[in-house]
Amino acid sequence: MKPCNLFIFFLLASIHSTAQIGVNIGLPERGGTYIDLVRENYRWNDLNTGNAINGSQVDEQGWPNVDAQYIVDFRPVAEWSGSIDDPEVYRLDVSGTWKCSFRGEGQVSGLVGGAVQNLQYDGNTNTTTFDFVVSAQSNGLMLINFSNTRKTPNDPLNSGFTDFKMLRPGYNDDSALFHTPLLNMLDSIHFTTIRYMVFLGTNGRDPDFPGLTEWADRKLPTDASQASIPTIGKNGGACWEHVIDLANRTKTDAWINVPISASSDYVTQLATLLKNDLDADLNIYVESSNEVWNTAPGFSQSQYNQAQAAGLGIGEQENHARRTVELAQIFETVFGAGSLNNRIRVVLCSHQPMLKWWVEPMLQYVSTHFGAPSDFIYAIGCQSYFSGGQNVGDGVGQIIENCLNSISGQINDTGINEAGRMQWIEKASQWNLSGGYVSYEGGPDHGGGSTANITNRILAERSEGMCEALRYNYDDAFLQLGGTLAMQFTLTSSYNRYGCWGLTDDVNVPDRNFKFDCLRELLSGDSTVTALNQPLKTKNLIAVAPNPASGKVSFSFDLTLPAEVSLRIYDLFGCTIYNLEKGRLESGSHEMTWDTEKTIPGMYFYLFRIGNQWETGSLVVQY
Repeated sequence: MKPCNLFIFFLLASIHSTAQIGVNIGLPERGGTYIDLVRENYRWNDLNTGNAINGSQVDEQGWPNVDAQYIVDFRPVAEWSGSIDDPEVYRLDVSGTWKCSFRGEGQVSGLVGGAVQNLQYDGNTNTTTFDFVVSAQSNGLMLINFSNTRKTPNDPLNSGFTDFKMLRPGYNDDSALFHTPLLNMLDSIHFTTIRYMVFLGTNGRDPDFPGLTEWADRKLPTDASQASIPTIGKNGGACWEHVIDLANRTKTDAWINVPISASSDYVTQLATLLKNDLDADLNIYVESSNEVWNTAPGFSQSQYNQAQAAGLGIGEQENHARRTVELAQIFETVFGAGSLNNRIRVVLCSHQPMLKWWVEPMLQYVSTHFGAPSDFIYAIGCQSYFSGGQNVGDGVGQIIENCLNSISGQINDTGINEAGRMQWIEKASQWNLSGGYVSYEGGPDHGGGSTANITNRILAERSEGMCEALRYNYDDAFLQLGGTLAMQFTLTSSYNRYGCWGLTDDVNVPDRNFKFDCLRELLSGDSTVTALNQPLKTKNLIAVAPNPASGKVSFSFDLTLPAEVSLRIYDLFGCTIYNLEKGRLESGSHEMTWDTEKTIPGMYFYLFRIGNQWETGSLVVQY
């Protein structure tokens, strides 16, 4: 084999660091965000017509003014249309007794998914209580009918009710607010930051330009739900008070997404609330909306940005930069001189390929019209997703290899975009941004809505091999390059054609697969890592013979410098069947062997690492 001389071109250094990895959280988390389900689920039909209730049928908080049906649907995608994407057909366990109550009087019945028991009305407090009992055989769909309702004793029949609560099994009150398994999950891992983009319902929440979102329009803790309530014009997600509560409880920095339509007064009031109530030891990452470059359906903030830019006579890139500086200025006014780039960390985000098409022009615009970007902007950021598995016939092992290739291809982009992670890091350095380069979202992206190869795509997400891909994406191919903060998207999600974004698909069972534990180990504390200028997937690091094999397989390689060496073999399901950590080897020729005598014949994949370089390949075992 030709000697491997790539290490000549890299500077190796032993550094002591703590991984800076955060997470995006959703609403709801799969398996529960709140103790009270109603806080995260707002689905009401008019009981008499079967249609979704509208703005004329609710009060100012969003509670029904009519007899209504409450809809809860935890079924896996897409059971309602006769098929299920998940090959495991995994279902959330929703069985048990849900303690329920509401202000007012009425008859309650379980149409689907459970039985109403112990229905009682207390005239002294005008409160109705009942138990909703769900069997272990539940498929996750629940329909609860509220009829003959009276909001108060003086109101007519069919006048609705308020303050409906539906507490998860095991709770008698919701004074603790958040579901205990969610808090336990976050307490068990050392995420440095939580990004609240989905939790806040950032996408698609803004009015058409020139409409503004005022502070009085914000979601309140007392509203009928923390989910979107379109019936009262509150299209966003949870209230800011709950962001503060969760950040304080988990002791994690808060990454907030400020609506693009928020008025100056809104931003001032928000900054004031955070200054007064957020733990003073926590930092605040501030981002203008989310992906204002994204023109896909559901991202109306991009149209707002374009219209506002046109009104100001500037480009959409310039307007995004202008708005970002505006947020920085308002937050500095509230938090005081010296807060920017310290506790207040304003991030300018864009699409990964658009480094020289959006980011550089935005930084130039700030420099021309406001001054040095480093006076306002802490960091620049983009996504760090990777993908693989859309091809029909790709097994789990091949999908993992495709994922590793996807990550490797993002490290150094010398093509027309010049937008690899190394180029982003260099750009942040050129503009002297103290926070450098961050990733606002990242992780495996196997969504898009297609069912092509869906079984293997989901199985790959649950495989041990996906853990290796996550490690490579966040550690070798990001943090060790010089990225400063990588944000996983997301904490939990169901696994289906629309994505397998979550580290787990059940907050109550966080270790159902390898992904959550993988990041927990990576974030377990200080660790010594080997940093290179450029981690790289390289061909011809290793010679594998014989292939096909029917006995011992030899993996031969040469080192021109001492390096850490390891070899891992995966089966088609992404499971590790052989793992050999050779540790640090001296320069010279080396050989590692794998005895396949007791191995089931078939195709296998190997991942061979020398320092921060790696090579993948396939081999066939036969008798």
